[in-house]
Amino acid sequence: MFRVTRAEEQAVRLVMRMAHLGGQVTLGDLAQAENLPEPTVAKLLGMLRRGGVVDALRGRYGGYVLAAEPGAISAAQIIYSVSGDPVAGFPCGDSSDSPDCPRNNNCGLRPVWQHLEGRLTEVLKQTTVADLLKREDVALQDLNRLWPLNGE
Repeated sequence: MFRVTRAEEQAVRLVMRMAHLGGQVTLGDLAQAENLPEPTVAKLLGMLRRGGVVDALRGRYGGYVLAAEPGAISAAQIIYSVSGDPVAGFPCGDSSDSPDCPRNNNCGLRPVWQHLEGRLTEVLKQTTVADLLKREDVALQDLNRLWPLNGE
């Protein structure tokens, strides 16, 4: 099933912190604010920089800034920067040749997993850092409006 890794969660937290603070922030300030070791923050910021989420500013007064406005950075982009795939871990792939499953041919479960993977990817791509900075009750209302669950 879908799981968010510790690194993915920490990267999202770092980007949210940067968006909340606005402007330039140092590695040390981020590490302290998020209660994370500096080497961990440095590694994650490197991944986020390579993924186009943050930019590094060199020099004596260097630091990091978001590469775009919070409304232009998706949760999927952050997760992809860290893991390479915004949705990983669903059991059935696109093919029916998995050696782990005895139901390789004409399985009704495979399209369910694929549909769930597609929906999750859609939610992550359409959720921006600006959305993540909203109050919890507002974020929940937005989610229920955009992707309602049956019975609610």
